[in-house]
Amino acid sequence: MTSRNPIEAVRDIAERAVRLARLELELKTVELKGKAARLGIGAGLGLLAVLLAPLLVVLLLATVAAALATVLQVWLAILVVTGILFVLVGGLAGAAAALTRSAVKGDGNGAS
Repeated sequence: MTSRNPIEAVRDIAERAVRLARLELELKTVELKGKAARLGIGAGLGLLAVLLAPLLVVLLLATVAAALATVLQVWLAILVVTGILFVLVGGLAGAAAALTRSAVKGDGNGAS
């Protein structure tokens, strides 16, 4: 066995520690880039779903109107679907107004 100078051994250990730290940092960077890419793709797909949802609702309502048009006149089928939608939107707006009013006024639990 060759005996080494203790100073060289310490220098070698320090160089290996620095190299190990750099490799760990590089590994974490690659892992974070992968997570960021997956997060971005997931957010993009979620946004696409949110943007397509109103179109889905419109097509569903058109389908209901078309189905009703097989037994009613077209204008009456569209009027029925519009009336149902009007009642639904009115109910949702009323519920929203009641909840907002109770939140602004306070519901008596002492929280302000």
